Amino acid sequence: MNPLESAVTALCRELDIPAPAPNARSRYELRVGDSILRLGPWGEREVVLEGPVLNLGNNASANWQVQQDILRQALTWNLARLKGQARPEVLSFDEHENIIVLWRTWPSDERLTAAILRGAEEMLNEVEFWRNKIKAFAPQLLPS
Repeated sequence: MNPLESAVTALCRELDIPAPAPNARSRYELRVGDSILRLGPWGEREVVLEGPVLNLGNNASANWQVQQDILRQALTWNLARLKGQARPEVLSFDEHENIIVLWRTWPSDERLTAAILRGAEEMLNEVEFWRNKIKAFAPQLLPS
């Protein structure tokens, strides 16, 4: 079993959820309550953990102004947050999926499982933080 498979198995055991099969991109998607964690290869020697925060939807033009406002506001919050307490997660906009996502990477080695077990909890907490910020700013963008 490679380090990524071992980390996914250990995380699923910890969360008491069934381990999913990888998708066509060799990524694993785990549903944890209202959140999703995605794990997959990142280049040749790293693994990425992603926490989607907000799906901006397929009809981008209908909410374009609100989306632009939320992205600007998120950058402002992120800058303020980095000044006070640097976080290892990176807040990004994924244009391909039209989502705001948090992500971070680790080397794919024998330390990966321990790193993923710690990092998954941190990621879930950060996703919740960002969802609460967005809900306060633009509640119409979050599903009810």
